[in-house]
Amino acid sequence: MLARRQRITASAFIALLSFSLARGADLSEPLTFATDDALAGWEFSDGPEWPGARGALERRATGGRDNDGVLVLSYDFENGGHYTAALVKLPADPPVVAVRLWVKKPAANLMIFRAVDAEGEAFQKDVWFDFDGWQQLEIALDGWAHHWGGDGRFASPARRFDILLENQGGNRKGEVLIDDVQWVYRRADEDRLRRATYVESTFATTDGWSVEGGRLDGGTLHYDFTGERTACRLNWGRSLLARPQALRLTVESDGGGHELRAVLGSHFQNFERSLGTLSEAGPQTFEVPLGDLKTWAHSGGEDDGLVRYPLRLEALILKKQGAPTAGAVTLRTLEITTEVEPSQAVVLIPQVRQDGQQLRFSAELRSLHPTRLAGLLRIALRGLDGTFDERTVPFELPALGRATHGVESEFGGRAMVEGEFEFAADGVTSGRRSVTIARVPPAPERPALDPDSAVGAGLYLYRFHAHPQARAEMDALCRLAAAAGVKWTREEFHWNWLEPRPGEFDFSFFDQLVEAATAHGISVYGLMCYYTEWNKPPVTDEFIAHYCNYLRTVVTRYKDRIRHWEIWNEPNIFFWPGPKDRYPVLLKRAYETIKAVDPRAQVLGCSTAGIDTGFIRMVLDAGAPFDALTVHPYRGELDPLGFIRELRAARELVGGRDVWITEMGWPSPLGGHSERAQAGYVARTYIAALASGAARSVAWYDFREDGVDPFYEEYHFGLVRHDLTPKIGYRALAAVGRLLGPTCAGEQHEIAENLLAFSFAPRPGAAHARHVLALWSPDATRAVRLGVAPATAELYNALGEPLGPAGDGLRLLRHVPRTRHGGRYGHGPRRPWWSGMLPQRHGRRNGSWNGPRLGQRNRAARGYGRLPTDEVAQTELGPQIDDRNLRPVV
Repeated sequence: MLARRQRITASAFIALLSFSLARGADLSEPLTFATDDALAGWEFSDGPEWPGARGALERRATGGRDNDGVLVLSYDFENGGHYTAALVKLPADPPVVAVRLWVKKPAANLMIFRAVDAEGEAFQKDVWFDFDGWQQLEIALDGWAHHWGGDGRFASPARRFDILLENQGGNRKGEVLIDDVQWVYRRADEDRLRRATYVESTFATTDGWSVEGGRLDGGTLHYDFTGERTACRLNWGRSLLARPQALRLTVESDGGGHELRAVLGSHFQNFERSLGTLSEAGPQTFEVPLGDLKTWAHSGGEDDGLVRYPLRLEALILKKQGAPTAGAVTLRTLEITTEVEPSQAVVLIPQVRQDGQQLRFSAELRSLHPTRLAGLLRIALRGLDGTFDERTVPFELPALGRATHGVESEFGGRAMVEGEFEFAADGVTSGRRSVTIARVPPAPERPALDPDSAVGAGLYLYRFHAHPQARAEMDALCRLAAAAGVKWTREEFHWNWLEPRPGEFDFSFFDQLVEAATAHGISVYGLMCYYTEWNKPPVTDEFIAHYCNYLRTVVTRYKDRIRHWEIWNEPNIFFWPGPKDRYPVLLKRAYETIKAVDPRAQVLGCSTAGIDTGFIRMVLDAGAPFDALTVHPYRGELDPLGFIRELRAARELVGGRDVWITEMGWPSPLGGHSERAQAGYVARTYIAALASGAARSVAWYDFREDGVDPFYEEYHFGLVRHDLTPKIGYRALAAVGRLLGPTCAGEQHEIAENLLAFSFAPRPGAAHARHVLALWSPDATRAVRLGVAPATAELYNALGEPLGPAGDGLRLLRHVPRTRHGGRYGHGPRRPWWSGMLPQRHGRRNGSWNGPRLGQRNRAARGYGRLPTDEVAQTELGPQIDDRNLRPVV
């Protein structure tokens, strides 16, 4: 899942690039490719490590941004291969810190940027973006997602810069245009960033700290190291604002000599170091740098020591070192020094909760500005089809402080309500931030299992392990899922919990899990991983033998209730603890073990991050058997037709076996995709995957948000919040689950130009099955004649709300994001998601009727600026900005 987040992060940044290039940086003259001399230092690569790609790198006399010279990178993946690339040598003096260039490419394909440092190590980052016109990018030579051939630390100066076009996204053949390439010699941030120190916590009860091995009372930590306990841990798990540079902790203690430590989180990775010892009675202040974490111990994820923002403070630890076995430490203040761009010195965090019939929207504003800000706070409340309440109020924000403002509303018959806020004052703006809440549709009275349904979701009920109210929590989550038509959940049968000691199995929790899912009509498939305290890697024959014994025991217990078993998670990346060629060995033994216990069981194999055809071929070539292929095809954008082709190609690759998508999703953290945009991905993902005819099952990752930190992407893939409040994406899933769950794939229909339409037929034997036509227009307003529609045909929007009889025509409206002409984010039109569904009780399957397009506005500039063209803003509140205050470069 690491690769997933990194790719999405790069995608989220792309909207910032066009008009956020900083003034004052030292730049080379643009390379315009006006003559053949401009090709000096450039080379072409066809990705020889994965044979099959063809292409070329050449100069064209016309076609550039000013219809002058242009560099053309062509590609042809009809015979396979992974990429073609343009490689260019970089000047060594002065060292290049970023590359600025203009690119025009097919919107469907992934781009990769790679650099080779002074020591020959390769560094790489991925970029998805859906704008197919000229786009200016600035690629900083830092913040890398992947590296190989060294220690993971970029050694300046860079020797070479590579531009890769990947065989991902749908277009197998085409070209990329490159123009006006410039070297950036001095980081633009040096001109504009300002340091600010703010109070992150005073350790009040409301700050959200939890304690293991002690007690926190009014800011005083009471510890007790009697017995075997050697540490007291204060857990927090919150993101620090902007780009943290230092942490300062002030305490008062008895001077007992115990050690204070801090743990930081950086996507799937932890950093830890000592802050110092409580060597003096009374007040002490500890300060450590955060700008460079080379002095911190790191572990987890790719374990490369590289920081991936946002940086989170996971915990403070009091570790036994001194003499006292019990005592108290008073925690006074936790302060953070961070770097911020002055115009982005306000962070706005929207929230919503339901109290009976009332919806309470609020905005918490946090200032990194050195003086008080008096400005305007704009508030807009809207349903799916438009704004119904908009106001602007005066609002003051204290220097380096925080303040909150709230507003109440009601559903009023709507399926969802969105609250949007924006603050601006004296050239400082928070950007527009929104939050949604959705109604839960009526749940079925007697939910029944339907294993033939393809609609699943990662409920991950196993995460309630050790929860004091585990069964009640699982039932609450399952009720929501059942109301949305979810019929499958992927559950990790955690080996270390099941068999904590060799041969000693404890099934009590997992018995409850299976019973809870089954009671709500949800089938379970088991993810079998990872290892135990007593049986750790490497993946030797002995390790595999122990793993197969664990499989045998679990399958034997649940064979009458669970028939599908997935062997490991993402073994093509770091989740696999050994050489990749050992996975087929384990898969073969696992297959034999499961079939011996239950010949009817289905073994799900490969479970790749992405659709990793190279890894899948390796498994096939090794002769490892499996019944169905599982993949996790995360991506930055979704090209439905390209996605369908990929799924069909994957099914063909494995000889026609079913393809299960056991993870796929888009997160909605602040500063990333909006919750509306996430809902669009939900609808399009399920519709396209089911329309492919290749996907046997689709599971959104994941159903419930993993945490409450508003900025950490990994926490926000969920469609209901951590407290189970439904987001708009939940209603999109419910529409899919209820309308498409009882169907099977039909065909694509050519109804109108640039209109996507897929029909679905009733699945034999399925209850409440109807013919359904799902359609959306990806890039323009459409007026559609229905032709002869059956009298029983009805229209539904993508939240499953009925829109009445089909009638004889409909207009699919496109709402274009409102951007400022020539402004920071005005980089052209974006592709919105629209989706409509038209089910018919007894109609035919010939595509002679159509459904409505949903009035959803697509992401522009990382989800900001979503005013439709038919609305007028009451107040101009300044440019949109990134609330995380990250550098606006890839």
